[in-house]
Amino acid sequence: MGNCEYCGSPFPRTRKTRKYCTNRCKTNACLDKKPRLRAAEVEALHDVLHAEFASVDAMRERLRAILAPDLPPIPLVEGRAAIPRLD
Repeated sequence: MGNCEYCGSPFPRTRKTRKYCTNRCKTNACLDKKPRLRAAEVEALHDVLHAEFASVDAMRERLRAILAPDLPPIPLVEGRAAIPRLD
């Protein structure tokens, strides 16, 4: 017996079902790791591909706003992306 890594329910473990109790749990776990893009995000990405940008940093910031809107903006120093030092 094993416990499903997605829903936690106990199930008989076989070679096919080592981690997840059903194919649905396996699919849902995969979608949680790699979320799909919505149609509006795909359209926005196409607009970015066809747009002209003054700098790579401006394009990078626009892509970040589309793909990861919950993350803070990329910090800029003198118009360039700031890379933190690791000393």
